[in-house]
Amino acid sequence: MWAQTVCQRMPITQAELEPLIGWATPDGTVDGACRGKKRRKGGREFDWSKANFEHFVLKIAYVGTAYHGLAWQEPECCPTVEAQLFAALTKTCLIRDRQSCSYSRCGRTDKGVHAAGNYVALQLRVRPAKDGSGSCDATDDYDYVSMLNGVLPVDVRILAAMRAPAGFDARFSCKYRCYQYYFPFNGEDFERMRQAAQLFVGEHDFRNFCKMDVENVTNFRRRILSVSVESRPCQVGEFAVTGVAFLWHQVRCMTAVLLLVGQGLEEPSIVAELLDVQKRPCKPLYDQADETGLVLRDCGFEGIPFAPSLPPPAAGTMDGAASVSTDSWDVPSAAPSSVAEGLCRMRAQARRMVAVHECLASVAAIATNTSAKDAGRSKRAHTPLLQRAVCPSLEEKQ
Repeated sequence: MWAQTVCQRMPITQAELEPLIGWATPDGTVDGACRGKKRRKGGREFDWSKANFEHFVLKIAYVGTAYHGLAWQEPECCPTVEAQLFAALTKTCLIRDRQSCSYSRCGRTDKGVHAAGNYVALQLRVRPAKDGSGSCDATDDYDYVSMLNGVLPVDVRILAAMRAPAGFDARFSCKYRCYQYYFPFNGEDFERMRQAAQLFVGEHDFRNFCKMDVENVTNFRRRILSVSVESRPCQVGEFAVTGVAFLWHQVRCMTAVLLLVGQGLEEPSIVAELLDVQKRPCKPLYDQADETGLVLRDCGFEGIPFAPSLPPPAAGTMDGAASVSTDSWDVPSAAPSSVAEGLCRMRAQARRMVAVHECLASVAAIATNTSAKDAGRSKRAHTPLLQRAVCPSLEEKQ
């Protein structure tokens, strides 16, 4: 499998990376006079006039906790995933600058949201052909995965790279997107949640399940292909949804309403009520689900071997948390690689913190004479959604 192939690559060493960063020439060779020396301040500039470029697609994963979303922000006033990505690309001399590399992204994730399979496309520098006639053959491309992971932070990883098909655009070539939302199990009735979630399937107007961006969006109809609600190891629930495209905060709003249904505070029919925008043109005021549980699991494309293709896999059936059990926790990981090593280390730290939090919560529950089940529940009286104040309608906002 492509993942095994990628993970088996040896990570690029600092000694191998240094020439690419400091003294590389467009043909990938290194100036022998500079080998082994520290780069002097104001050293030779990279000669871009001889560089050749081809269009590539990169599959990326990241832990979004430390970032204000994926997209670069102008001016750069807060950390983003793309800021880290472009810093790595320029440091390794794979692009000249952000503006000239024909960049496109697939899923524009928000602050704190994670991705296990997002995609970007851009022009990358390639080796020149051996006869000097232009670009090299694809089989002789640089090992972009190792090069970039060697300079990226551990919470941003390149999973795979390949030359993109003709006309490929990471956003508009995408056929569907798969999201998974993880929530701590607090006694929710999963069967009620499944009944409600099935009402999302099909094409509907989701204006009551999103944050309306009326400046950029005029059509709020979106098509949901499949949904699932399942229990996962370690007292965690998962809401998985696959759709052609999604609105701003749509998955988090869908999850919030499903959790109210699972807690017995709303009936499953509330989903159908809110999808009927003729009857309910205004969105009730409610809090969306916390961003820390949301993962862009993967995106579907045709002609990309390391991306799922058509037909779309059913929601909740992709590998990952769905296939993890506590039995695998004591099994040694595969050999470290530039892809897996940092994320595996973060996973080990997270497991330790789970145990710490479990210890603290259990002591607190005993001290206050409450059960762990009741401790996580809100004590506020619930006001039914259809009895709450509402946001302005789409027509009022326009």
